[in-house]
Amino acid sequence: MISSFAELTAHLTSVNCRKRMAVANAVDSHTLDAVLRAVDLGIVEAFLIGDVASIESPHLFEHPLSPFVHIVDKPDVLEATLEAVRMVKSGEADILMKGLVNTDVLLRAILDKEKGILPAGKVLTYNAAMEIPNYHKLVFFSDPVVIPSPSLVQRTAMIKYAIATAYKFGIVKPKVALIHATEVANPKIHYMQDYLDIMQMWRMGEFGDVIMDGPLDIFLALDAERGSIKNVQTPVLGDADILIFPNFECANCFYKGLSLFAGAEMGGLLQGTDKPVVLTSRSESVDSKFYSIAMACIIS
Repeated sequence: MISSFAELTAHLTSVNCRKRMAVANAVDSHTLDAVLRAVDLGIVEAFLIGDVASIESPHLFEHPLSPFVHIVDKPDVLEATLEAVRMVKSGEADILMKGLVNTDVLLRAILDKEKGILPAGKVLTYNAAMEIPNYHKLVFFSDPVVIPSPSLVQRTAMIKYAIATAYKFGIVKPKVALIHATEVANPKIHYMQDYLDIMQMWRMGEFGDVIMDGPLDIFLALDAERGSIKNVQTPVLGDADILIFPNFECANCFYKGLSLFAGAEMGGLLQGTDKPVVLTSRSESVDSKFYSIAMACIIS
């Protein structure tokens, strides 16, 4: 079981298998630093697609070129994005990564019915892993970025993607917590009926060999001591592997608050696509971008 980003990095370097990654408009320093760290550690072979002059600028690229770094000259941002998506769709790359590209531009290329990489019928969502100080393992959560108010179908897909990711990290029987402000299952509360329906689906075997409970609050899911004070019987108590939030506002505030005030680190991916997509904000740290690349490598 991989329980930290350090363990994830060590695992990937030990298997000695580089994944090919196409980076759309790879001209910002944080993206380049993260990519080059992954190249140096032997986990990726990178195709940097963008303006050669910008990529090779000493301010952005103060690093000796590696034989595992290839620069593809596409000065126009849209052309660079389309080329990166094309490489992934054609099988020339295993991972797509967002560089200095507006998210809506990248998403349009991904969602293109003919040239994109989202299969018909698949749900596009975002799954992340967070390493939180004082929590004993990584915790996966969905969705802080893509789906504002998930439908039952979308929420079901989010859970299945997160479970599949947890398996890749060696978690044999993931514990899934359906997070809400309360553990009282009142169907009149917004989103609560979805949770009740999902719990019924779990009892019928829809999600495979996992432990699931909800609604639960964060204390019950992540803190056994505080959770036990509430005297709520739950098999997830203080040991959740996966958190499913009611909406993306809750998930977004959760990870940003922990990042800002607790020093938590995060890696995250778009899922539902043919291949994993590293999509991070321009404000994310180099570490966060690197951990996202590492997640993509173990999933692809």
